[in-house]
Order: sequence, then structure tokens, then C-alpha cells
Amino acid sequence: MKQWLEGHPKAKLMARKRAAILDAAHRQFMAHGFDGTTMEAVAADAKVSIMTLYRHADDKDDLFRAVVVQACDRAVEAGWIDPGAGLTQPLGEALQARAMRFQALLGDRETVALLRAVTVEADRFPDLADRTWHALIGTHRDAVAAFLAFREETRSLGAEKRSRLATAFLDRLVGSDMLVSLLGGHAAPSGLQEARARAAAADILAAVPPYAPGRRLV
Repeated sequence: MKQWLEGHPKAKLMARKRAAILDAAHRQFMAHGFDGTTMEAVAADAKVSIMTLYRHADDKDDLFRAVVVQACDRAVEAGWIDPGAGLTQPLGEALQARAMRFQALLGDRETVALLRAVTVEADRFPDLADRTWHALIGTHRDAVAAFLAFREETRSLGAEKRSRLATAFLDRLVGSDMLVSLLGGHAAPSGLQEARARAAAADILAAVPPYAPGRRLV
């Protein structure tokens, strides 16, 4: 989508309209998909004229791309956790907290809608499919790997092994119920999510070398 320089006399007005258009386009694409969304519907939802809409977006492809990029940026922001967070907790507890957060974000209604919209259009927009994967999965994998690099117990494992453990950690948390969510069903119940979180944390703890007596890990 088009941007206006800050010095432009109508920059603030155009920025507000752009935000309204992106919000409206997000609602339309997430609810109706790419093929089910029209530029006219987006303009009506945003309360702008069709001419105004085309001043901001060249076509529907351009608009869809902008919506997915914005959604991915928000997912990265929501998914990234400071590697230093949880350093005072026992390792197992800190990992379980991260596991629960990941499951909550992956099962969120907005996340599921984004996955649906992008999956259907993966052949048309392969770069957006890749970007969505990195935003929803890669961000968390990198955050877990960074966390393990911060922890005294796991920093000696080496970057490659920490990355493998982070990937396996996330693999433990995604079950067939994710497909159920994509098909319109409900996310995994909290009891199942907690069990997965414990199992994912236990896998990492099992890879940690022996410690001095009395070290509390879980």
C-alpha cells in the first residue's frame, strides 16, 4: 500500500484513512477470504469512497498483502518474549509458562483466521505463507532458543542443540486439534494444553546435563 511522507500537507489525514482501510480489509479478508472479498466491500466497511481506496491500494492483491504483513508484524510483537524473562523461575516452570503462552496465541481466533486466509492463498502468495510461518512459529522457536541461551543450565548445550530443542519443544505443543480449529472447531481444552506444556518442558529438562546437588529444575 502507498505511504505518504510526513511533510505532506495531508499526511495525517491519509494515515488515518489508511489505518481505517487496513482495519476494514482485515475484517473482510479474515471473514470472507481473498476470493470472497471485494474492493467495494472494503471501501464500504472503511467508510471511504472506492476512489479513495484505490489511492491507497493498487488492487486487491496489494491490499491482501498489506493486511497479512501487518497481521504478521503484530503476531511477532505478541509472540516475542524477552529472553531474560523467567530467569528467576525454575527452568521447568519457565518453560511451561512459555508453552502455555504459545498455545494461547496459536489458538487465538485472530491467529486461526490468519492461517485460514493465508493457507487458501498459499499458491498465489507463497512469500506471505512463508512470512506467516516465521511470524507464528519461527518467532517462538527463536524466542525459546534465545531463552535457553540465557539460562545457566542450558547455555552450554551449544546453539545448534538449543535450536533443535526449541523446535522439538514447539512440535510437542501442536496437535491435530489445530486442524480442528482451522476447520471451525474449538481449540484444545486447558487440561490438554497444560499436559502438553509439562511434556514439552520435560523433554528439554531430559537433555540438560547433570547438575550440582540441590539444584531445583522443576
